[in-house]
Amino acid sequence: MNRPPPLALAALAVSLLAAGPAGASTKINGEYQLMLDLRKDQRVFPWDWFTNSNDNYTPAKLRIFSQPAPGLEAFFEAEALWNSNDNGAARPEFHYGTAHLRLRRESGGRGFDSYVFSRQDRFWVDSYLLRLVYGRGGSQGVRVDTWGFFGLNTAFIVSDYSDQFNPTSFPAGLPRDSVARQAVNRTDDAYIVRLRREFTRDKRLRLGFTMNRFEANQGDSLNHQRTHVAVYGYDARYRVLGTDVSLEYAESQSERPPLKFPGTSNEIALFKRSTGIGLRRNAVVQAEIRSVRLGTSRAGFLNVTPIWWQRGSEWQNAIGGPNRDETGFLLNTVYLLPQRAVTYTNNYRWYGNNATTHYDDREVYNEIYVEFVNGFTGKAYYRNHETFRENAGLRIRDVFNEWFAELQVESRLAKLVVEAKSKDIGRPEHKQLYSVETAVNLTDKLKVYNRFTFGNDASILRKGIFSQLQFRPAGNTEMYLQYGPDYIGGGSVPVDEGNLQGSGDQADIVKFIIKGNF
Repeated sequence: MNRPPPLALAALAVSLLAAGPAGASTKINGEYQLMLDLRKDQRVFPWDWFTNSNDNYTPAKLRIFSQPAPGLEAFFEAEALWNSNDNGAARPEFHYGTAHLRLRRESGGRGFDSYVFSRQDRFWVDSYLLRLVYGRGGSQGVRVDTWGFFGLNTAFIVSDYSDQFNPTSFPAGLPRDSVARQAVNRTDDAYIVRLRREFTRDKRLRLGFTMNRFEANQGDSLNHQRTHVAVYGYDARYRVLGTDVSLEYAESQSERPPLKFPGTSNEIALFKRSTGIGLRRNAVVQAEIRSVRLGTSRAGFLNVTPIWWQRGSEWQNAIGGPNRDETGFLLNTVYLLPQRAVTYTNNYRWYGNNATTHYDDREVYNEIYVEFVNGFTGKAYYRNHETFRENAGLRIRDVFNEWFAELQVESRLAKLVVEAKSKDIGRPEHKQLYSVETAVNLTDKLKVYNRFTFGNDASILRKGIFSQLQFRPAGNTEMYLQYGPDYIGGGSVPVDEGNLQGSGDQADIVKFIIKGNF
């Protein structure tokens, strides 16, 4: 796609920001961060300090937002970053970040919302069962949403993957200027259309259509030629007696289809039995009933949600999902105990394929969640996962079991979370993982957070001790002084964190951080 110079949209946005009429609203804000650390190891000298590395950085952002007229909006952002993939300067360098122009109009229940954007993620569309479009940042293009016209809700997106072009990434020795002039117009393009309409007065029927087209333009005469992949999807939902019955179907088209598997069956299967109905190998289909509710207030309520899907072996989607060559079934069951704050959840899932590889996976998940008095909550689950693979004519079975438990309590002054997990039970790589988190509000501005994590492997006992003092002197400033590796056990569920589940171990790190916004 031929596109304007990289900063053309930014210049237009800035011109609008500077030319607003009296009474226009304009805001200038930003954020900054200073981070430095001392490490006993991993440096040339013990307890050497550093402030620019891939995990220790000092970014800053400057944003200008303006509404020069009702329904008209302009936004521009510049940012300073440092990482090995961005620049290797002695300190972060400011460069162009993102920008957009927005025009919105509405009258009598009908209207439109339009964006001209650069380096932003404007790809989202409403998805239900099949996510045919994934979000993506770093692109530039145009997006228009409409509602109320002929009862339709629509979205139209035309975008260029402009971040694929980087003039500093060409190898030394190439005629950079002439190569750049060619490469700047060889970035990939994306086109997306989404239509949706609800019928009947109570909106019990909803129909939708999604189209996306991806054009690969980076090829030339020396490598692969330009090609495209297009997807056409149809979705329907009907509500009956408070239950939503949904069905979605999509097909893909490509100039270069994937490998063909003519010897495999393409018939729709339910519960591993063929129905005799053929499914195109370049198509996917998924159905759901959400949800069937059974029971009474005295006996408790049981909510059952069955989901089924089948995906052809030649299905392709360059902009979204799902994956190809898979048939599966999921049965989700939730039981609410009467007059008790107890919820029991059971999931039975099976999925497999028979074209690209040969496997079957079966999983049974049981969970109980309890709310106690005085702010205590508890959760425990057990997951049994079995895989069946064919190798050299032999069917191999592997079993992966895990158990998890959590207890937490929170008040205005403090919070405590204790977690334990036993992973790969019965296997040689079996390990136990533990975490204890505490947070105490010493004052309105001062807080102490501690996290103690432990990993008991077959050959070693690992730990991650992390302590952080948090100070907020003002509403727009935060200061942190911390010890230990903050990456071990980080996240909402520490025992599921990759470093703790892997081989992460304690490291002596002292870090100081200042964050602020203006």
